[in-house]
Amino acid sequence: MTEPGHSCGTSVLVRRVVGGDERAWRDLVDRNGGVVWAAARAYSATRADAEDVWQATWLSLAENLHRIRDAEALPGWLVTTARRESLRLARARRRESPAGLDGLLVETADNGGDPESAALRSVLAARLARAFSQLSGRCQRLLRVMAVAPEASYEQISRALGVPRGSIGPKKQRCLRTLRQRMLALGGVEEPEVAL
Repeated sequence: MTEPGHSCGTSVLVRRVVGGDERAWRDLVDRNGGVVWAAARAYSATRADAEDVWQATWLSLAENLHRIRDAEALPGWLVTTARRESLRLARARRRESPAGLDGLLVETADNGGDPESAALRSVLAARLARAFSQLSGRCQRLLRVMAVAPEASYEQISRALGVPRGSIGPKKQRCLRTLRQRMLALGGVEEPEVAL
């Protein structure tokens, strides 16, 4: 909520932030946080990387806020910055881990249960990671956002990924169908049995 007498327009918030108003900064982050997080998560392999991208995006805004000419375009600037930071971090991570899947497998690992179940989950997670890596970059980003931010609206996803809102549902279905086909080809998922 904004204080009485303060306009809630982005231009006003930006001017207040440039003037040193900490509450305006918090309001700006609250207003745009969902879009930044969705973009960071869409282009990051792990939650930890997305958190790094989140911080780098806000730091970049703090350093460049005085250069913003059109405050109403700020959400787009934030999405673009988060995307660029994610890609920069992904390049750095690939140099650290050529497969690029270590973080993904760590996030999907489940430490509970018996050793046999843990081994089966590990094999399935490896197959899933392999099938996922065979998807197009667009499918990977869309499915990653929808998996880690299921509460995100199609409007937020649209802004974060730069795709038309109406294309998200059909694209999601195509991506999931392709992922399932890749898993079947790798032997990672069996067709469900039909009880007669």
